[in-house]
Amino acid sequence: MPRFFFDITNGVSTIDDTGTEFLNAHAARDAAIRTLPDIARDEIGTRGSHMVSVQMRDDFGRYLFTASLNLSARWLVETT
Repeated sequence: MPRFFFDITNGVSTIDDTGTEFLNAHAARDAAIRTLPDIARDEIGTRGSHMVSVQMRDDFGRYLFTASLNLSARWLVETT
């Protein structure tokens, strides 16, 4: 099975040196997209917004796919 690598940018860049095996590039793409909300949700904390992106590489180091998510959260009323 081919191996794909997900490099993540969420304020800092994290290079995937291990990779994960997937049946094909389409399955890897789907997994890359599914990771974005989880990362953004974990990182937003007390900030009002957070941008996270993933760049997918193949075994040869070629970038095949990129996706990004901008999560914005804010109160519409004053809270105590």
